Parts: sequence; structure tokens; C-alpha cells
Amino acid sequence: MIQGYVARLKMLSIPKEYPEIDLIRMINYRSFEGCVNNEIRCTIMSLMSRGMVTASDIATALGISRTAIYRHLHSLRRNGLALYRDGKFYVAARLFLVYDTSLSEDGSIKLTVHPNKGGFVDESLGFVFVKGELCRCDVCRVRDECLSAVKGLAKRLEVKIRSERPLEAFREIVIEIVKRDVIHIVKEGYLVVKTAEELEEQNLSE
Repeated sequence: MIQGYVARLKMLSIPKEYPEIDLIRMINYRSFEGCVNNEIRCTIMSLMSRGMVTASDIATALGISRTAIYRHLHSLRRNGLALYRDGKFYVAARLFLVYDTSLSEDGSIKLTVHPNKGGFVDESLGFVFVKGELCRCDVCRVRDECLSAVKGLAKRLEVKIRSERPLEAFREIVIEIVKRDVIHIVKEGYLVVKTAEELEEQNLSE
């Protein structure tokens, strides 16, 4: 029987032609910042989320050389945001959470999830990036569309939200699912520690 939290996460939308992708990926804070601070990489994520999954099509859509597109795709793959299958590129997960780590004096590792940062696939907007302090919900031209997408995310995840500001609403969602779902996944599963280079070699061999 599928656990409730897994069933909820599987309700998050992905394009029909997609292979199976991760339910949640936790992305290092610095890797996430490297993507959201680059407009082209954000656009590539959105195009992949809409089903545009070849480097040639992405290059044509953006009017940029394939060489440049491959550089961006390589960076997205290396940082865990995209994956490569049979000559095509896909967003690597339905939902991304952003974390950072610190080392305590006793040698234990503290993992902190940033509830105001992350991203998710949306059938209307493509990919929605939540950029924390970089978000300006009150003056954003796509505020209403973003709020609608965040509300749709909340509905699929069965989270009740109060805020009408996209950033705060997303924050409410992350806080709830970390307490309700993610902690169970971590406790019942296991964590694999690999370097970016190891993951790149694994992707190339698949």
C-alpha cells in the first residue's frame, strides 16, 4: 500500500512524455542560488517543465547556440536540478526544497531547510521558482499566476494555507510537509552522499 505522503507527492504534475522523476529533491543552498541568479537557467527549467526536452529545441526557443545551452544544462545536471535520459533533458523532480548544513561543536551535522526557497513543476507556468528574499510578490507582474500555482500545490499536497502572498504561502507549505512528510521519508529511507562529479558520471552511464 502506498503511504499517504508518497501518494500526495505523486499527485504533483509532470508532462505526459516525462519518464519517472524524483518526488522531492533537496538542493544545496549554493547550487540553488547559482540557478535562480541566472535568468537563462531559470528559463531552461521552465521550458523543460513544459515538455521541451532536447537541447536543439531549447536553443531554438531561446535563440542561443547549442554549445551555450549545453553548458547551462550541464550545470543544471551537476547541481541536481536536471537529469539526462536517452538524449533528452528533464527537470529532475516534482518538488525541490533548499537546504544548508552546519557542523556543531560535538561533530553532529545540522541540516536546515529554507522554507522560503524552492521550486516545483506547474502545468500552467512550467516551473515555479520561489527565490526567498529575491521575490517581490507585491510588485511582481505574475503574482496572481504564481499564487494560483502555489494554491494548486497546496491542494495536491493537502496543506491548508492562510496567506495570499505566494512567498508566504509556499513557506507555509514547506514547513508543513517537512514536519508531516519529509521527516518520515528520511526516517524510513536512507541518504546517499555523492559528489557532483560522481553523480555526473552516473548520469552519463545511464
